[in-house]
Amino acid sequence: MSVRRIAIVIGVWCLLLAAAPARAQDAAPAVPDRLPVWERTLYKTLTYQAAANLSDLVLYDLLLGGTVAAGGGFFAINAASAAALYYTFEYTWQSLGPAPEDKTHQTVAAKTVLYRMFNSSRNFALGYAFGGSVAAATGFVAANFLTDTAIFVTNEYAWDVFRPASAPAP
Repeated sequence: MSVRRIAIVIGVWCLLLAAAPARAQDAAPAVPDRLPVWERTLYKTLTYQAAANLSDLVLYDLLLGGTVAAGGGFFAINAASAAALYYTFEYTWQSLGPAPEDKTHQTVAAKTVLYRMFNSSRNFALGYAFGGSVAAATGFVAANFLTDTAIFVTNEYAWDVFRPASAPAP
């Protein structure tokens, strides 16, 4: 499959995901979350990173002139730094922020903006390191801002609807 087709598929996928949160919020269950914070954070990190890293690889190829030789390094550094940032941010938010069942659209928006600020800084450093210029890094950050915001918000609402719950204590 060509890079252009992959980019089109991801673009359409992101547009569809961006439309999904409104439906997901309406369907949020009233059952409180019974998973420990560390475990819920781990699962949310895995689902977010799976989609975000795929998107980042396509953007790396399209915007930073990704080569196969450097692609492994980009993937490793991106995956490790993104997972560490997301897990730390999400764990802190879940520990100090509103309970999952008390979230509102406003708290999701605030959380998204705050995370995007941290992640955009990380992406600029990656874009500069692998793209070699401020222009390439800025383009990578701008495109990543659009795709990862859609993925982040979708992941938030999906976890409100489909969150696993451990069995109640006897």
